[in-house]
Amino acid sequence: MKKEINHKPYILIGCLIWIASFFGETSGFQPFSIIGMLISPLLTFFGIFHWFKYYKSTRGYYPRFLKAWIDMNKKMLKNPFYGMGFMFSHLLEFWTFTVVCWMGIILLMFLTFGQSNAFKAAKEYCESNSQILEKTGEIRYYGILVGGNITTKGQSKLTFTIIGTNGNFNANAELKKYNDIWEVTNMKVK
Repeated sequence: MKKEINHKPYILIGCLIWIASFFGETSGFQPFSIIGMLISPLLTFFGIFHWFKYYKSTRGYYPRFLKAWIDMNKKMLKNPFYGMGFMFSHLLEFWTFTVVCWMGIILLMFLTFGQSNAFKAAKEYCESNSQILEKTGEIRYYGILVGGNITTKGQSKLTFTIIGTNGNFNANAELKKYNDIWEVTNMKVK
């Protein structure tokens, strides 16, 4: 009989590293927080993969999320508090699902804002502005958490972290789009 991998430590450690890395990223503990945010999803999804295998080998089928969701909603129509009881009886699964959703939201934010032309223009501005470079020193890289908004009217406000030789700095950029080219109208680096 083949010995199965214990999935629980991988999921637990992956989720805990993700949470610590997220708050580390917001508190300026780069590069450790960035490394944690890159490694933790690998550990978590490795654990989830082996949990699926374990579930299948012990019960004969994979988890039936949709069926559980429909059954829970039917029971909640009769008893609105059933959902809380269900959540408490599946507490670890609930928090794992929450952290995985959190990972997905951060990935979506990074792919939306971090890969945008507005953010590229803001980075070019930072790397060519002598006042910013005097404050930050040579810019090594930027943090993973990039947030803000980009409108269809060609305006953008972005917040991001600059990691330079003089430390970590929070940047707020306001940009405007002229003839399909983003230009920085205001940049504050703290």
